[in-house]
Amino acid sequence: MPKERNKADGYREKAYEGDTKAMNNLGVCYERGTGVKVSLELAFEWYMKAAELGDVYGCFNVGECYYHGKGVEQDAVKAFEWYMKAADKGDMQSQVYYLGDGVEQDHHKAFLWYREAAFQGHVQSQKNCGAAYWNGDGVEKDLEECAFWYELAANGGDAQAQFATGWFLMTGTGVPVDEKKGLKWIHKATFQGYQPAIDYCKEHGYKWY
Repeated sequence: MPKERNKADGYREKAYEGDTKAMNNLGVCYERGTGVKVSLELAFEWYMKAAELGDVYGCFNVGECYYHGKGVEQDAVKAFEWYMKAADKGDMQSQVYYLGDGVEQDHHKAFLWYREAAFQGHVQSQKNCGAAYWNGDGVEKDLEECAFWYELAANGGDAQAQFATGWFLMTGTGVPVDEKKGLKWIHKATFQGYQPAIDYCKEHGYKWY
């Protein structure tokens, strides 16, 4: 339709002038076939242009593309990262469904997102899964699962997770007691300068340096 073509052309003109909102809107046109032929690849390209310039809706739509494999290879970890960027910039939809904003929090859905990214090696998400199982936040409390996810994050080099894994082993929380292995993990955290691990060693008379 002429009206839709004019709208798409208007977005294109403004997009080339650096208008990030127009870039995102042009992406929507390509995704929906509004005034242009449907092209998910071009939709992704314009969403990404907007996102890279800090447009919150561009960030969210890039996340959507990665999650659903629209115009780009499906990648849950990258999807999660872009959703997080959108949430950090104040996108309500990202906050509600993936972080929770205190209004309509969906903790279970947030947990499912963390778990999907965690399975693909996203260390922060692995730690978030551990915290969810510890607190029973969005999932039934389970100390064994908690210890499992924290150890994965610990193996990924996260100092907080290393200390938590060590503490679990020292105290038999979610895992059988293994003080030798536990202290090894705690030392890994101290070597990264993680203060709670250093304080733990001082309090219990262990060398940490």
